[in-house]
Amino acid sequence: MTASATPAAFGKSAICWLEVEGRDRPVWYVPAGEVAYVVSGPGEQELPELPASVPITLRVKDTREYAGRFTASATRLRPGDEGWDDAVGALRPARLNSPDDDPVARWSQDGAVWALRPDFETPTPVARDAPSGAREPAPTSATTRGRMPGHLGKRRRREG
Repeated sequence: MTASATPAAFGKSAICWLEVEGRDRPVWYVPAGEVAYVVSGPGEQELPELPASVPITLRVKDTREYAGRFTASATRLRPGDEGWDDAVGALRPARLNSPDDDPVARWSQDGAVWALRPDFETPTPVARDAPSGAREPAPTSATTRGRMPGHLGKRRRREG
């Protein structure tokens, strides 16, 4: 995917992966021009405090194709800050199935609203042989240790 396609994919998508504390976390966001808004906290997606600069991995919405990895500056917005009204104005209609009638009041008291400003000019390269981050499955008693039963995997005979 080309660098010029990344801003278009960023504006059309609603999910990205933020690398926080050494692990990629899926996050829903609302794009608004050159800024994306993220909300976290009780009743919302769980995120730790974001660093000032956070790596983002983006995929194309339709094909889930890798679109790029880049860095964004993260700024926490609080009620009364410049940009707070723009952020909650974009987040409120996009927040579906809210657990309460007024999520903005909850966000201002217990939540965290973030403004992410991506830097598309300097993409972060990812090595093709980089580890995926997948972990070994946890041991379980449901594992088949012996041979498969004799009737599995055999083809039926054709009669006739």
